[in-house]
Amino acid sequence: MPLVKPRELKSINSINLEPDKLSSKMHVIISMDIAGYTGNQISEAIGMTAGRVSIIRNSPLFIQERDRKREELHAQVISKKSDKIVAGDPVEMAIKELALRAVGTYDHLLDNAKSEMVKKATADAILDRSGYKAHTDRTVVSVEVTERMADRFERVLGRSLEEPRSVKKVTTITQDR
Repeated sequence: MPLVKPRELKSINSINLEPDKLSSKMHVIISMDIAGYTGNQISEAIGMTAGRVSIIRNSPLFIQERDRKREELHAQVISKKSDKIVAGDPVEMAIKELALRAVGTYDHLLDNAKSEMVKKATADAILDRSGYKAHTDRTVVSVEVTERMADRFERVLGRSLEEPRSVKKVTTITQDR
């Protein structure tokens, strides 16, 4: 932690370098100071020397304004938290209300829809959202066919046996569940 001298022990030169009014850079320094940045980090970010930032940060005007902003920020955080605890987050409350209405709509469609497809789609959506998703896995069945069986298939399908047999024929049957 840096050494902070009381005002009466500071040199007149140092006191004369202290700011006498708040500037936009000073507001940035205050915000960064409250956020926890070090003097060196602040000086690099705003393009001032570390010594100048130190003089500003130790000035009475800076300290007074920083403490005021810190209290203001603290009050905002406390009041917002207490409001949320007492009343609840309004966005969250609105979303929960809409969710209840949506469930009511699903309930109504499931019971009163005239189309069987609408009822099934509604039931599927309800099951999907409650964690019971329909299985979409495909089952693939491969069947190896002998040469003799391939000839029989070709005869049934009406193909000629005179075709050249240079390529080994493989028939695959796929079954979806």
